[in-house]
Order: sequence, then C-alpha cells, then structure tokens
Amino acid sequence: MATQTFKVPSSEIPGYSAIYRNSYFKDGTQGSEFAEITTAYELLQHHLALAPKTEFLGTRKFNPNNGSFGAYEWQTTTSVAEYVEDFGSGLDHVFAKYAPDSARVSGQQPLGIFSSNRAEWLLAEFSAFRSRRYSVGVCDSVGVDYSEYIINHAQLTVVVASMDKIPRMLDRLAITPGLRVIISMDRLDCSRINSVTQAFCAETADVQLRKRAADAGITLLDMDEVLEMGRASPTTAQPPAPSDMCTMCYSSGTTGAQKGVLINHDGFINAVRGVHLALRLTKSTYLSFMSLAHCMDRYGIYMLMFGGARIGFFGGDKTRIVDDIQELRPTVLFAFPLLLNMIHERMAKATTGAGGIKGLLSRVALRSKQKRISSTGKLSHGLWDRVLFNKVAAKLGGRIKAILCGGMSVNPEVMDFFRAALSCEVLQGYGQTETMASGTAQRMGDFTAGHIGIPNPGIEIRLRSKPEFGYLVTDSPCPRGEMMLRSKSVFAEYLGEPEKTQNTMDGDWLATGDIVQINPTGTIKFISRTTNHLKIGAGYWISNERLENIYTEHPLVQSVYVDGHEDYYKIVAVVVPTASEFLPWARVVADLPTASLEDLCANPTVVQELRQKLRMHAEANGLAVQEQIGAIYIEPMPFRERNCALYTSTLKLKRREAAKFYDEQLKKLFAEVGKFDTPNTMQAVVTASK
Repeated sequence: MATQTFKVPSSEIPGYSAIYRNSYFKDGTQGSEFAEITTAYELLQHHLALAPKTEFLGTRKFNPNNGSFGAYEWQTTTSVAEYVEDFGSGLDHVFAKYAPDSARVSGQQPLGIFSSNRAEWLLAEFSAFRSRRYSVGVCDSVGVDYSEYIINHAQLTVVVASMDKIPRMLDRLAITPGLRVIISMDRLDCSRINSVTQAFCAETADVQLRKRAADAGITLLDMDEVLEMGRASPTTAQPPAPSDMCTMCYSSGTTGAQKGVLINHDGFINAVRGVHLALRLTKSTYLSFMSLAHCMDRYGIYMLMFGGARIGFFGGDKTRIVDDIQELRPTVLFAFPLLLNMIHERMAKATTGAGGIKGLLSRVALRSKQKRISSTGKLSHGLWDRVLFNKVAAKLGGRIKAILCGGMSVNPEVMDFFRAALSCEVLQGYGQTETMASGTAQRMGDFTAGHIGIPNPGIEIRLRSKPEFGYLVTDSPCPRGEMMLRSKSVFAEYLGEPEKTQNTMDGDWLATGDIVQINPTGTIKFISRTTNHLKIGAGYWISNERLENIYTEHPLVQSVYVDGHEDYYKIVAVVVPTASEFLPWARVVADLPTASLEDLCANPTVVQELRQKLRMHAEANGLAVQEQIGAIYIEPMPFRERNCALYTSTLKLKRREAAKFYDEQLKKLFAEVGKFDTPNTMQAVVTASK
C-alpha cells in the first residue's frame, strides 16, 4: 500500500522526527475550499444556505402517560436560524440588565450551558456565538461538585440549564457566589411536558423555584421568556471574529485536575473543516448522545454541517440508545470504544456466539464477508447480507454508512465485526480537547485496524524522542516517540493557568503526551500516554495502557486495569471478562455447568486458567517477560457499573481512582506474585530488561 502521509524533506532535527502531513494536502494547509467560513456562526449561515428548509434539529416526542418516546419532531434550519437571532437578542438584554460586567476573556462574555444533550443546548450555543459570546459546557458526570467547580472557574454569571439541574444550582449558591441568572430550557409553567419536566408541576417550578431564586438574589427565567425579550426589542448581531473565543471545554481528567481549554473560532473551524475535507460525509443523519459539554460530539455535529446534516438527540437514557438509533436510523455514528464493545458483545452473542446452526452459519458468514472486504474493499455481499447481515444492521437502523471512534484504541475484532455486520466504514481517529478533538483519522476505504489513521488536512505531526521510556525517533523500521501537533486547531490557552499552557507547548507544537509510532504505510499507531508508564522491579518501565490495549484483544476480556510497582518484578491486573464468551468457557473449565458469573470469577481453577490464557496471548503478541501478568483478580461487573467514578465523562478509566478502589485486591495480587519471585524468575526478568 502506498504511503498515506507526506514526509516533509529535510525537516528532521536532533531529537525530533521529520514532519508528516496528509498526502492529499502536502503543503500543510486545507486549501481554499470553504475558506470563507471562519467562525462557527458563519458555519450556521452556510448550513442555512445549503439546506434552508430541511430538517435540522430533532427531538423525540414524549408521552407523559407511559413515559415512552415516539417519533422525532424536527426544527428546520430556517427556524433554527430565526430562533438564534431572537434568543440571541434576548441574551443581549439579559446580560445588559443582570450581568453587564461579566466580560472575561478577550472582552467576551461566557454563557454556561448545563444539561444533557438536547436541541436547546445547541440553540443556546449558536445564540451565544451570534453576539460574540463563547460557550462553556457545564456537566456533573465527572464527580461531586464538578459543575460548581466549572461555574466558579469559568466565572459564569449566566447559565442556561435544563429544569432538573435548577434545584441543585439553587441548593449550592453558597459555593457559586458569582452566579446571577439561570435560564431554564424548559417552560417554568410546565405547559410543555417532557422527560425532564414530568417530575415537576407549575406549583413547584413556576412558584417555588422562582421564589427560591428571588430570595437568593438570582434571576430565574425560561428560554421562552428570553425569546420574547428578543422579539420585542431586536438587537443588532455582533458576529465573532476568527480570533475570538468560541468555546471552553474542560479536559477529561485522566491525568489529574480538569483544565479549562479555550478554543477560538479559527481553531474550532479548522478542526471540523479538516475532518470534513478528509471524510466528505454529506446529507448525514447523526445521533447526538456523547456529552455536548465536551468536544467530541460537537466536533461531529459541526463537521457534518459542512455537508448538510440532520441532528437527532437521544432521549436522555443511555441504556436505551439502541431504541433511539432504531427510531432515528442515523447514517453516521460517533462513539467511544466502550460503547462499541457493549453493542458488539450483544450482537455477537445473538449471532456468532449463538449455538447450533445459527451460530455456525453466522461464523461462516462473518469470515466470508471479512475476507471479501479485505481482498476487494467491497462492503456489500449479495448472499450473506440478504441471508443474515441486513437483519443485524436493522438493529441499528439499517442505514449506518460510517462509524467514527476515538478516545482510546478499538479492538480490531470489533472494527471488523461492524464492517461486516453493518456494511459500513469503521474509522479510528485521534484528538484531544486541546485540538477540539481533531488530529488524525483513518481514510474512507481503509479497512485495516490497529492504528489511528493519518493527519487530518491542515494538521502537521512530528515525534519527539522519549529515551527515558525507550522510544526514539531513530527507531527502525518505525520511528517512535511523543506525538507533537501543529495546527490552527491547537487551543489558545488553559484559562488562568499560563504555566501549564506554556509547559504543554514546545514552540508552536502541542506536546500531546501520547506515545505513537509511524508505520511504513504512513499511518500512526497509538502506543500509550507518557503518564501511563510504570517502573517495576529491576528499573524496567512498562506502558500499562499499551498492555491493556493488547490484553483486551483477547476474546475473553472486555476490559482490564494493569498495575505494577518497583518493589515487584511482575505486573498484576484486574480483569473484566466478556460475559458472553467467558461464561460458557469458565463453566467447562470449572466443570460447573450452572454456575453464576460471580461464582466463576472467584473460582481458583478459572482464575488460574484465565491467567494462563493471558500469558499465552502475551507471548503470541511478543510481550516481554516483564509485560506478562503475574496475577489477576476477575471482576464480574464492568468498571463503570461497579463504580461510575472510575471513568471520565469521555469513558476513559481514571487510574488513580481505580488503584484506590481496588486497593485491597491489588495488595493481595502483589503478595501473590511475590510467591513467584524465585531467584531464577528474578534473574530472567533482570536479564530481559538489559
């Protein structure tokens, strides 16, 4: 295969690799296409001109009698643009009257938005852009007091929030003294019942909440009231400049305290235009369910707006996302690996993991179609699609053309399964909050796996050697090191933290903190974060994240947490099994045909056999002795279900919290590996580390 990146001649300098660019955009720019769009507000105008009266923002109709959701009801692009002008005018009056001194960054005012994903979230954000304000997503999914932390850190005076968030905000005003105005997304008279307002009534909302707010010196309005302000007295729009701040997103917190990442309009548009130029997805239907307070979901939405898009919002219950998908029938999905793993497990259990003729036929069909995709690049198969896969695809609406995944590495088996089962592109990408989720993406038609694609148009990449971990840009045949990004999409600053901002940059290059290698094809393989390295006995460094990615490729493993300590020569792990694969296997191993998952996870014979399986898997993948797991604890419940605080809002495992949560089990595991540290074993490890 021809290389997919362009290596800039003579761009190497000591300690750094050459500069790599997308081979279709060798000059490092995005060319002239869509160059007239320089702000998110202009992107809305572009979408309005492209598809003026088409369906744009969709919400499922709610039945309060039984709590069910019906068909999607749509606002057209024209009605959205009109709403933005009227509500934006209303916001001008609100800020002028109640928070005239709320300018923060570059003389601009921040608007907080606090709710789960819904049309009003984007309406509020577009309206902020209309008058040169920037949005700040507020969320409470990361931990206790996190929403209050954001309100204070961002110095928010005005927050648009769903009704269910308002009682909490009023309860905690003592720790958010700067807050002055709350604008409810839902009518305070509860005249429009939805899944949020069904728990309220006019008495509790329109009377009690208003009284509580007034007594505390807070102005409480609803969006309809602000809308009427704008209609009664329209103001002149003050569109942002490319250099103005667009949004502030808070980092996910995998490596410590969350930081407020400021992105200007030029950077925001550069990020989403680049991925549009790379993927060319047009007239798409998209399901919004990943938190809008963070960047990935908005990255998807705004990217699709370049080619025209319908955005449907999930019903609010993530356990029923498949029901939302079946109703909306999207053509494009953005997803984290954890969600793909969950859907894959359910689908595989009903097809390739089924017993009898159905399971046998499914396995034959999957192998046949995967071979066809690999050899011909054709996603369709006349026989197997008609016999099996069209029915499987119908479970997810039957229209998906592309699944884009980021956040962490995706199991190649999962990617290949979805390509065959849904006849769609499955593309791995990479980005950070500091780049508005933009960075790399696989090309359309690339059906390989195990890498994160190539630089998006307008993004340059180079590697920096990290000799302390054994990664050098001079490594052969594949340069390895810390990935550095240079682009307009790189963030402006961390709010109030100039030292951290400076430490994240190396000149005009963003130091991502992620270790990668450049493959011979020009694609980029993710290895680990620099912060996810552990020193174990004999001074040997291991990348626990890299090992986790490898071990989760085993079919018996859904997820794994690897830990190590310099006092021990072996690593240990907490392993969450893939229930559909593990249960039948473990029952045979333990000779307990009716045993429960919990009992099998605690069975010594099963634990020993799974550890042996993982050792063989490690050897097959070329892992060193030090990288082979010495002892395991099998956790029957997925990490997020056991303790949601173990995951960030972007579904990444928090290592510090995981270490604390499993402290007792980890101590027992380290005590266990101590038993294996015979002089011969220790000598083998020391020798291998040299």
